[in-house]
Formats: sequence, C-alpha cells, structure tokens
Amino acid sequence: MSNPAANDSFDSSDQDLRHDWRLDEVLTLYSLPFNDLIFRAQTVHRVHFDPNRVQLSTLLNIKTGACPEDCAYCPQSVRHDTGLERETLMEPETVLAAAAQAKATGAGRFCMGAAWRSPKDGDLERVAEMVAGIKAMGL
Repeated sequence: MSNPAANDSFDSSDQDLRHDWRLDEVLTLYSLPFNDLIFRAQTVHRVHFDPNRVQLSTLLNIKTGACPEDCAYCPQSVRHDTGLERETLMEPETVLAAAAQAKATGAGRFCMGAAWRSPKDGDLERVAEMVAGIKAMGL
C-alpha cells in the first residue's frame, strides 16, 4: 500500500537544488518514513548523477598522530593511545606515487588526511605541491 502523504508536494522532475527550505517543508521531510526518504533521495540523485556509476575514492593518511586538538571522535589526537606511531608529513613524491597507483587501479578521487593544527609554512608548501600534482592527474 502506498503512502499518499509521502508524495505530497514532491515533484521528481524538479531539477533545481534548493537552498530556501521553509521550516514546514523540512519538518515534513523529517517526519517521513525512512524508506520514503530514501526513495526521494534516490530520485533526486538520479536527476543529477548516473544511478549506476559509483565513484571510487582512495584515502591516504599523509601525516599520522600527535595532533594537539582534542576531538573526541579522532584517534589521531595526542590524547588517545591508539598504539600508532607518530609519523611526519609524507614526501610529495611518495604521495604522488600513491595517487598515480590509485588512478591506475580505478580511483576517480584521491583524498588526503592529516593530523594537524597550525601546520608550518614549509609543510603547507609540500601539501600544495601534492594537491597540484594530484589535480594535474585529474583526480
């Protein structure tokens, strides 16, 4: 049995992204049954993307541990004992080689993660070199 309320004021042909949601519209979405919400999300996704294409991404941690921030969710904080050894920022050549390997194996995006607060200028220059190289690869 379908839920008529799930389809109220929903037009799947509306291809414009919205940034002007009214509170009543948000509350209506919030109160939808989960499967109806999934259906709406999938419908909007199909308008903007190939529904059968999955983007493969690769994530590389380019600097591990010893971040002075105390983010409770992040195991890279110096406040958490995870057993990981602290590692300095990876060399650009190593990161670019990893990005090239990721692309060769099908990745369409290459992401870098780092444990940091207030990086040094020299480190930022190295990261900028990495970003430029990865961008040049089309990732």
